[in-house]
Amino acid sequence: RSGASRSSAFAGRGDALVARAADGAESSATSPAKDAGPVAALLEPMRGLWGQLIPMASMFFWMALANGILDALKDTLVVTAFGGAEQIPYLTVYAVLPMSFVFVGVFAKFSQRWGREKIFYVFLGVFMAFFALFTLVLYPNAAALHPTAAASALAATLPQGLAGGIAVVTNWVYSLFYVSSELWGDVILSLLFWGMANETTRLQDASIIYPLLGVGANLAQATSGAITKWVSGTWAPNVPAEQVWAVKLKFLMTIVMGCGVAIAATHAYIMHRAHLTDGGAGRAAAKKAMAAAESAAGDLKRQNASRLAEGKKPKKPKTGLFDALRFVLHKPEVFCLALMSVSQGLSSILFQVAWKGQLRILHPSPQAYSAFMGDVQLMSGALTCVLMLAAPWLFKKLGWAGTLGVTPKSAMVLGWAFFGCSIWAAKAGFLVQVSPWLPVLVWGGSILYVIERAAKFSLFKPAEEMVYITLDDESRTKGKAAVDVLGAQVGKTGGSFMQQGLLLWCGTIVAALPALMTAHTFIVALWLWAVKRLDVMHGAELERMHAPEEKEEGDADAVGVAA
Repeated sequence: RSGASRSSAFAGRGDALVARAADGAESSATSPAKDAGPVAALLEPMRGLWGQLIPMASMFFWMALANGILDALKDTLVVTAFGGAEQIPYLTVYAVLPMSFVFVGVFAKFSQRWGREKIFYVFLGVFMAFFALFTLVLYPNAAALHPTAAASALAATLPQGLAGGIAVVTNWVYSLFYVSSELWGDVILSLLFWGMANETTRLQDASIIYPLLGVGANLAQATSGAITKWVSGTWAPNVPAEQVWAVKLKFLMTIVMGCGVAIAATHAYIMHRAHLTDGGAGRAAAKKAMAAAESAAGDLKRQNASRLAEGKKPKKPKTGLFDALRFVLHKPEVFCLALMSVSQGLSSILFQVAWKGQLRILHPSPQAYSAFMGDVQLMSGALTCVLMLAAPWLFKKLGWAGTLGVTPKSAMVLGWAFFGCSIWAAKAGFLVQVSPWLPVLVWGGSILYVIERAAKFSLFKPAEEMVYITLDDESRTKGKAAVDVLGAQVGKTGGSFMQQGLLLWCGTIVAALPALMTAHTFIVALWLWAVKRLDVMHGAELERMHAPEEKEEGDADAVGVAA
């Protein structure tokens, strides 16, 4: 939306905030803030924001619940199948990344012509349709659809480092599910949810609402961990032994599809409420933008028809994948956001493949592996909830830049500890299932995984999203699509290319641990550099949100501020 339409959209609420600030000033004369109880003082910043926070946190809950279940299932299916954890680098490079380019191209091309609301439902519907197909058709017939015998014979004739690539093609049903589950987090949880949040939230409200949004998400993370653990371990359906896991998977996927229905319903409520608040100005602006985009597309089509008739080369539209990529390179703030996203993806994949390879040695069966991941998800959700509740205090004490830097600094220090211990264990011969040190190492990796994810979703992601509110509309749509979907996947792809080269050179992930540690350290250093650059460009503007003296006059200055 344009700045004018945004101002009109929030004018009614801005007037209410001014009136509320005046009322608060009058009441403070008779009832000083210091006389309020500690609970009232804690909840005071949320006054007037509950109606916005609760629906958005609910939608985030359903998205994250589905994401937690999908994360556990995709890893369980791929890592415990033929080829093991060595498939992940090949999946990331040759499956997830190409589909990320497709999604970004479609989003950049149609986001203005369809509007944000319509494209939300289109993308959500595509995911739900595939998950239904996988659950009801593909997975029940996976054994017949996977040419495992031929792949085993082929793997015996090729270098050991290519076994993961062969397994990706062999387990193509699981590979499709892995790609869809991986993109769910990038497309639905990052791009579409935060795009809606940035469009409907003002900058001064974001510093309060955004950290608390993750409470719902990480409550979902803990819930998904508990559900996965119960389904994988405790629940014993009354079916033949060879059908137990299929029944459990179907039950978990039914929960995921139920989450999809809840997401669509909650989104519809949020947008209905937003349209009532702005008197329909937002919907009218969206329709106007869609009409303008359709008109521009029609004009370009007619111009190209004339150019072709004259024997000239047709012009290409200024929307699509390459235009989004050019935009990232030429916009300094978006470039830094992209560099942070790439670095986060790179460091994460380098660590996770090493850790999950050790986890597979400890728990080779799908049910044991899934039960362990359920424990990890439960711990991750619990810790992130704690950090979410502490986030407003951390933003005030550490500042915006300090809070943004917590995640990469944690990844640096804990990464050194994990890789160092792994190298020692490999040289001592402890990376075998019977070793008493293997469970200790796997649980140590789990702690790093939990802390890194908790810091990312409770501190890093809210701080990152606040930057978009300060940027223009094009940065919030085209730039955000490229950063959220491609940035993370390009990072993971780069890590996968490194691993493929190391697998071909060293033969196994265990032998490549020293090189992985060196690369992990360098990448996290780049991540910290990007944080510093963003602080230079927008730090002062964002720090004002957390300054106590600014807060007193924030409500009165809220009228007309674009979200």
